[in-house]
Amino acid sequence: MKYGLISLLPLQAARILGLMRTVEAVRLDEDSRPAWVLLARGRGFTRILRDEPLVSVGLLRTSDPTVPRPMRFLTRGAAEGYAQSVGLVAQQTTWSVKEA
Repeated sequence: MKYGLISLLPLQAARILGLMRTVEAVRLDEDSRPAWVLLARGRGFTRILRDEPLVSVGLLRTSDPTVPRPMRFLTRGAAEGYAQSVGLVAQQTTWSVKEA
């Protein structure tokens, strides 16, 4: 399926207003090498988190830095970790340990 992009700021606003249901890491289907993105499902929308590049164009090495693109991660764990770090999903609060 094809989904549009959403920036982090409106996504955070949707989370605060209670309009967001879930955020999950999904694999992109278009590339030969694996790339994971964050898919946000809310009330009335399903969007992929947009990558917002640096403001300084001299630091970018892309062919066209003005074209919107999804924020890509190399592994599912990295995508889920980023979602936790920006507050899109709940932080892990408990860990299991092996009793000696």
